[in-house]
Amino acid sequence: MRQEQMKGVFVALVTPFDGQSRIAPEKLAPHIEACLAEGVHGFWINGFSGLAVYLDVSERKALAEYVVAKVAGRVPAWIHVGAMNTRDSCELAEHAAGLGATGVSVVPPLVYSTNLERIIDHMTQIQKAANLPLTYYHVPAITKVSLDVDQLTAICQRVPNLAGIKYADMDIFTVVVLRERVPQLYIMTGFEEILLAGLTLECFDGTVGAGQNFLAGPLVDVYNNYARGHLVQARHIHRCIARLMEIQGQFDFTAATYAFLNLLGFEVGSPRRPMIFLNTAECQVVRKRCLKVITSAPFDERRLIRTDDFLSLG
Repeated sequence: MRQEQMKGVFVALVTPFDGQSRIAPEKLAPHIEACLAEGVHGFWINGFSGLAVYLDVSERKALAEYVVAKVAGRVPAWIHVGAMNTRDSCELAEHAAGLGATGVSVVPPLVYSTNLERIIDHMTQIQKAANLPLTYYHVPAITKVSLDVDQLTAICQRVPNLAGIKYADMDIFTVVVLRERVPQLYIMTGFEEILLAGLTLECFDGTVGAGQNFLAGPLVDVYNNYARGHLVQARHIHRCIARLMEIQGQFDFTAATYAFLNLLGFEVGSPRRPMIFLNTAECQVVRKRCLKVITSAPFDERRLIRTDDFLSLG
């Protein structure tokens, strides 16, 4: 039986900043409540969408404390603890356990070259520190660590208390094979664009990503429509999501996520440097392109990144 604490649509939260580039966790309050109202199944804290690698350990702890307290057990809350070294990851993992987090997620050791044995040792030490369910975060575009299906299988079989994998890669074939080998573990896609394909192939249990920050409702609709057997409706919604994700991909992905949220009235500030926020002209291009997609959507457009908020920008 697969783990139920990671299934459905999870929001990989951004980290809000104030005008002096200090973290401002309280700015997440209205956003968290809006996501919950849309029916999301959980939250992912301190991931790459939240610029965790630009935060120090104390900032990551503060953000995790705020979000876990705000969510208050209404849905699962996973905390990403990947860091530049195992010691920091273990400290963050132990802190997550003390907060009552659902589980922790980890990427391979960053920057320096690594191998399978080092990854397994790294994850094992983190699991011991947290004594919580653990997620392996496979994101080769960022970590530059690309594992084949045999190596991923080895991680699934050898890391204690591994609950599953967040798989941020477009190679669905690998996931199909991996699902056959480890059916008891969950696999979540980090690419919202291929959620429906993965659900149809029964290799994904859901999705965790940055797009959920502004596409929570439509992605929940895709997930629920698929579960109910309404594939035509799920496909229509998913095509619209894919077009919006394409617009986001035309800019820096994380900077565009911040832009979307600010345009929608969620004041999350500008991302911390060296990340650069979109300028006013770029934000208006994003808005116009999104409106073109939204107003032609074959379903209730108000569930899609809140059309009225975009229209009110003039």
